Amino acid sequence: MDIMTDDPKLADIIHPGQEGNVVLLGFPYDTGVEINGGRPGARHGPEKFRSWIRRYGTADNPELDIDLSGITLADAGNIPVGLPLDQSHTALTRQTASIIQKGGIPFVVGGGNDQSYPNACALLDSKPDTPVGVINIDAHLDVRPLKDGQAHSGSPFRLLLEDSRFSGSQFIEFAAQGSQVSREHARYVKDKEGNIIWYSEVSRGDAAAQAFRSALGRLAWECDSLFVSFDLDSIRASDAPGVSCPSVLGLRAKEAFEMAFNAGAHPKVDLFDLSEYNPLIEEERTGRLAVGIFYHFCLGVASRKGA
Repeated sequence: MDIMTDDPKLADIIHPGQEGNVVLLGFPYDTGVEINGGRPGARHGPEKFRSWIRRYGTADNPELDIDLSGITLADAGNIPVGLPLDQSHTALTRQTASIIQKGGIPFVVGGGNDQSYPNACALLDSKPDTPVGVINIDAHLDVRPLKDGQAHSGSPFRLLLEDSRFSGSQFIEFAAQGSQVSREHARYVKDKEGNIIWYSEVSRGDAAAQAFRSALGRLAWECDSLFVSFDLDSIRASDAPGVSCPSVLGLRAKEAFEMAFNAGAHPKVDLFDLSEYNPLIEEERTGRLAVGIFYHFCLGVASRKGA
């Protein structure tokens, strides 16, 4: 039997274009990381991410009894390189909004975490009369002030919380670590009525995946559209060493996959982004993990479509 017929892989069912149930989009920029004092290299994330897609995962998962060929997966390419950071953010907002308006769920791979505010803007622009909820899975809060008027990888959720279209009560920081968060930034989030779920609250047993499901449900009670932002530095360095700021403690790969699946399966999740894969620091282990998050998100969407 032909191998393509016998065992189709994830890469075999992804087609080019902007139309699909899940649409991959790359943001190959790490200027925002450099402005924030982090290590550059995440601009190579989308390219290396795609190289690991070609080596990962069967399309028809017999363990979960989910066949990804039941949904349409597309790859819209990258935001063009070489733009000034503010222009790259504008281009990202437009491209992400275009995918949403065509009925797809963008899965945006960075690049720096500064991508998250432009992505949130795309959702707010596309659904102007819809309450939007946001979960930031991250060891950090990313609510630092701008630097000389410039956005950066530490500022996306300050920009979101200052946006008049968004309510802080519909924002959750998930798995933040007190050793990497200043008291002033935590106070800022709470003053904006945002919620912080600390890593210490979800670090035992299967608590992280269960708490994430509960957080999704809490936001879905008040919001009709949800955005999940996943910074890979929320995962422990033994599983994800290839990030700008690796952490000894953090979520496990298993938990990351479960959370990605739950996000994909939730009918109100309309946008997902993945930030800070830095293949210059470490390529294979973190690359396979990043693609695994994408794969499990797609499995979740496929389960949603089959429900």
